[in-house]
Formats: sequence, C-alpha cells, structure tokens
Amino acid sequence: MPGTAAAGACLAALRQSTGQQHAQLDSGLPVGRDGATLHDYAFHAGALSAWLQALGPSLALGDGGLQALRIGMDTQRLQALRLDLEDAADTAWPEPCADTQATVAAAVARFPARQAAVAWGIAYVVEGSQLGGQWLYRRLVSPLAPHPLRYLQGSGPETGARWRKFLAGLDHRIRSPGDIDAACAGAQAAFEGLQRRYGPWSLAA
Repeated sequence: MPGTAAAGACLAALRQSTGQQHAQLDSGLPVGRDGATLHDYAFHAGALSAWLQALGPSLALGDGGLQALRIGMDTQRLQALRLDLEDAADTAWPEPCADTQATVAAAVARFPARQAAVAWGIAYVVEGSQLGGQWLYRRLVSPLAPHPLRYLQGSGPETGARWRKFLAGLDHRIRSPGDIDAACAGAQAAFEGLQRRYGPWSLAA
C-alpha cells in the first residue's frame, strides 16, 4: 500500500529514536545498582508516580485500539505505586510531574493531526517499562523483603503477553511515515519527562 511502512517499521524506529535515552536512564538508576536500598526504591516509585500521572491525559488521546488496551486508564498501576510508597514510609504521594507534562505537550503540539500516534509512542515507553520492572523485581525481591514491590510485578505472568498484544496493535495502527514520526516524538517526550524527573545525570550525553 502506498505510503505505508513495512510491518515492524514503527517498532524499529521507536527503538532507534529512543535507544540513547533508554541506555542513559538505565545505566544510572540507583534502584538498578548493586546494593539498592528501600530508599532507592521509594525514590524510583515516587518518580514513576509523578510521571505516570502526567502522562495520563496524553494517553487518553489515543485511538480506539490504544484505548482498548486501557493503558491510560490502568488505575491498578498507580494504586500499586501508592501502596508501595506507603509501605516504604519514605515519601508522600507526588503531584503530576510538570516537566513531563511540558515535554509531552510539546510533542502533541508538533503533530496536531496525529495525536493518536503520539499517544502510541508514549504508550510504548509506559508498556516497555513494565518489562524492566520485572527485571528489577527479580533483583530486589529478596534483598528488599518483606516489601512486596507491587508495582515491579507488573501484570505478573501476563506481562509478556500484554507486551506482545501491545506490539501487535502498534504495528497494525501506526504504519504511515508521518504516524511513525509522531509516535517517535511521543516516545522521546515520555523518556525525556522521566529523565528530567530523575535529574541532570539522566540527561547527560
């Protein structure tokens, strides 16, 4: 079909466009280091809480395919973070991250006719973070016991299946070059918002 990218093109573009941001963020996460403490996890959970709250309105711009996955309406994730912070007794519930709101708003403004594609790109980062969360859970479940680390468990054994379902929807819905560009802008904005929440080290080149 003219103007339609090959299958898998959007995923490849998203990986390429966010690869440096992803690597920079992962390389310095205190919660991912050897000897991570409950304080490190509480800081991580607080950052994610503020980030996810800020992303909610933009995820709501998604099309029917994205809405069916209920990514922007998954209140269970925020509830898991709230309970994790309460159990850590280390930090209060944060407000939505203003930096994330600003970076995502800029991406939406760049593609006013492709807001649904921007939302798919944001969702790519949110859903992908669930896989990273499970990796962290396996590392931290013993050293941070008895804290349940609810959020890091994701969807449990269904996390992988949920990710594959998301990728199938992404490949079906985001196929034109313009939509792929918009999705990449959304993903980059979502990563930048989280990086700014963590601090200058996560933005370093």
